[in-house]
Amino acid sequence: MRRAHRTRDKLLAIGVLNSASCVFNCGEVESLEHLFFHYPFTHNIWMAVLAMCNVLRPISQWMDEVQWMLEHARGHKFPALVRKLAFVASIYHIWLERNRRCFKNQFMPAQEIIDRIKQDVALKMWLGRKTQRCEWHHSLCVNWGIPLGENTQGMAAEFGGG
Repeated sequence: MRRAHRTRDKLLAIGVLNSASCVFNCGEVESLEHLFFHYPFTHNIWMAVLAMCNVLRPISQWMDEVQWMLEHARGHKFPALVRKLAFVASIYHIWLERNRRCFKNQFMPAQEIIDRIKQDVALKMWLGRKTQRCEWHHSLCVNWGIPLGENTQGMAAEFGGG
């Protein structure tokens, strides 16, 4: 949230790297904005995550996205909790993919990253016992694969807890 990610543009500025080229080999400089929101691969991931949150809007710069999230994820209501988790899980998994490409020369398809984000959010909501609210927010639960009401029998086995 506080721009602490050590992106290649920052590492170049302090002399750690000779190039700030994006690890996605798109010819752009790897900056926070580019990496998380403007590179088409990650832009599509973020758009898919927003759609699962029932949010349709254009994507902006890092600080604007953070500000939007702060304004639209306040409190402990079910939609706000889902948005918070979705934002954090997206940043985490995009950063993991960036590092996987940087240090292991391995590449994961965007849909697999989206699926992992979805699983993380659903698991956290299920473990936090927030699923009783799903009846009120049916479309969010369906989007994220969160079981409705008491229909949680398969969740423990699916997430390794049963």
